[in-house]
Amino acid sequence: MQSILIIGKDKEKVRQSAKDFCDQDKISKFDIEVLETEKAVGIGEIRKLQERLFLKPFESETKAVILEAFFGMTVESQNAFLKILEEPPAHAKLMILASSLDFVLPTVFSRCNLINLDKVKQLTGEEINLNLELIVELKKGGIAKALKIAESNSKDRETALDFLENLIISIESSMGNGEIEKDKLLKILKGLQKTYTIIKTTNVNQRLALENLFLNL
Repeated sequence: MQSILIIGKDKEKVRQSAKDFCDQDKISKFDIEVLETEKAVGIGEIRKLQERLFLKPFESETKAVILEAFFGMTVESQNAFLKILEEPPAHAKLMILASSLDFVLPTVFSRCNLINLDKVKQLTGEEINLNLELIVELKKGGIAKALKIAESNSKDRETALDFLENLIISIESSMGNGEIEKDKLLKILKGLQKTYTIIKTTNVNQRLALENLFLNL
């Protein structure tokens, strides 16, 4: 996926992470465009981003357009953003920088790779293995098992979020080293991240959200 959403309370750390991605992809400084705002990103900024995104790179094979959304994004601008996220030009990488996920719509979040720089939780190897085994069980199917796990981990919003965060960390920590192929793990990870955001940012029933996630892995 060409679109990356980088989250972190430390703005300079978030900016450095974006720069690191550009360095990793060997993107020349002449092919990096940064769009900064002093308020929530609106339709005007999205139109400007679209114009910059579709211009071809000067020196590198890939160009990067970095949208700083530290003051948030309006709902209208995010809806306008979806078309770009669904059909980005092959020569461009888009990075969205933000302080939190609070304002991000699930439809936008689901189309981006998430890098959360504030995630500090550490899991033991045993915890990671248990979580991966659970994912394998859910992947193999079994409605009764899925419903039971959803019920036991949805007592309240914090319980559901903590459970999903553990699964996300476990996958990120062992990508491609388990029973599930990497491309399938990425799909599962995206589903976990999407459900996490929906539960965190909406009034959805946590149990129903987890049930829907597990039954569609």
